[in-house]
Amino acid sequence: MDTEEEAEKFQHLFGQLTAFLGHYRWLTDAYVCEFFTEKHWDKLPESWRDVLHGICPQDIADDLLSPAGRSSRTRLWPLSLLAFTATAHSLSLPRQACNLSTLVGQYGADGSSLPEDIRDGQLRSPELKHCFRRHVKPKKQHEILRLATTVKWLCDQVGCSNVVDVGSGQGHLSRVLSFAHRLNVTSVEAEGCHVTGATRFDKQVVTDITKEKIKNQKEGDIDGVLHAQPSHVTCFLTPDISVDDFLSVIHRHTPVDFHPARKSTEVSVPENTSGCNGDMELPDTKKIWTSEEASASYCASESDYRTGECNDEWSMEVAVARSSDVSLDRKPFSMVGLHTCGDLGPTMLKVFRSCTDIRALASVGCCYMKMMCPNESTARRDGPAAVQHHPPICTEYGFPMSHMVGRLNAELSYQSRELACHAIDMYTERLQSGDSEVMMPHCFRATLEHFIVKHDSSKRRAGIRSIRKTHTMDFQTYAEKALARLIYPTDTRVPVNSTEAAEMLACWKEVVVFHCLRLVLAPVVETLLLLDRMLYLREHGINCQLVPLFNPRLSPRNFALLATKATPI
Repeated sequence: MDTEEEAEKFQHLFGQLTAFLGHYRWLTDAYVCEFFTEKHWDKLPESWRDVLHGICPQDIADDLLSPAGRSSRTRLWPLSLLAFTATAHSLSLPRQACNLSTLVGQYGADGSSLPEDIRDGQLRSPELKHCFRRHVKPKKQHEILRLATTVKWLCDQVGCSNVVDVGSGQGHLSRVLSFAHRLNVTSVEAEGCHVTGATRFDKQVVTDITKEKIKNQKEGDIDGVLHAQPSHVTCFLTPDISVDDFLSVIHRHTPVDFHPARKSTEVSVPENTSGCNGDMELPDTKKIWTSEEASASYCASESDYRTGECNDEWSMEVAVARSSDVSLDRKPFSMVGLHTCGDLGPTMLKVFRSCTDIRALASVGCCYMKMMCPNESTARRDGPAAVQHHPPICTEYGFPMSHMVGRLNAELSYQSRELACHAIDMYTERLQSGDSEVMMPHCFRATLEHFIVKHDSSKRRAGIRSIRKTHTMDFQTYAEKALARLIYPTDTRVPVNSTEAAEMLACWKEVVVFHCLRLVLAPVVETLLLLDRMLYLREHGINCQLVPLFNPRLSPRNFALLATKATPI
């Protein structure tokens, strides 16, 4: 913390957040699918039910979900409901996307001087525009181009040109950072199939840009444009990964097959993970274990090697690789993660805080419900109790991270963290437009839940795989498809009483209202999660801020946590 006054300000804010969410925990922890089985409507205050009964979807969006609200209500709302919505909106971080030029200006740069080919998060150069759009949906284009521009300026401010892209997926962000911004990029991804796709897309970009340069008779510019290609590492980063293990993953020059027989925990390390690959040949990958297995294998092999008992070829290679790591030229780098799922976001922050080599951070989180939190597991909460998993032993949690929030004994349930991931801005817009696609699905699911539980109470909250175009179906058709797509199989011949179903389906507006009351709290939950992460870094003396980097209507998880460290003298 910079000052005692700032600490008091955060203490007061976190106290308000935890008290407010604690008061309405019955709402954040509720399941909409249990609207009828748990009689959720009857749990609302009577004065709320009176004014919200029969309200049309457009009014729900305007009166409940829009921060500005309306002053033209035909009925007077009870003070408790007005206080609920007003408090929720006041405690939530503003979600309107920031101006990119203003943002980079806050880091000592003139936003108006952004390069001509990259301005306001849009690629202007024709020779780059098409090849970076391929395989990338408009939402993702918006995200990677704005984030890439921000990362470039962060790198400029801390004086480094090396970037590690954590949770890189198929490498869309890495390619923009590498080819468009001329940064040396190493991407780290847990799924090998994504890395395979990334290397294939890299080759396509190389081909596209080369052809365009030759077409425009700019062959001399090819080396400059393609000065570096992303290097790809396949590795699962565990929440308790050490700084040394993390650095060994991203800096390893010599790939080693630690154990050819092990296939389930394979990770890949490219031939060159340290930056420029001037001959434009994409790196091949070889197999190693996860960081923990590699470390354990090294210890065993090094002991055998020293005692003359090393008789496995792979063990000899381990010792050689580890000895070469000692003389590795470690260079400063920045770290970025776009929509890092679950524990990966907090893991990034912990590594960033502890590692002196990392000078800047840009982190955009998502899937908060998949984080490990005290006293619970990440098992699905929408399945039968019989199939719930025992929580694994874990000492590293994604929430709370800061000492201040930890002292408040703040807790966020799986349901509340899942609620924080909802696309509230998109949903509000669709309600305002009268989009029928968002009207009935929740009521269909809640009605079906009533009949499933009535038939077999042990199957409550059974997960159902996605069903497309639900709004075009009648309930009977939906029920047949849904029962056939249960994640936890049950009897697909669940009897449905059509008269009883019709009575529940007539209450669809009340189901939508209840869902929207929960959505009012979603930004408050996310605010608590994000501020906890920001405070964690500030408690360790790191300059950071939360920025609404993306348009929330395109990208619901639109906040980026940006941080920089003072350059060592």
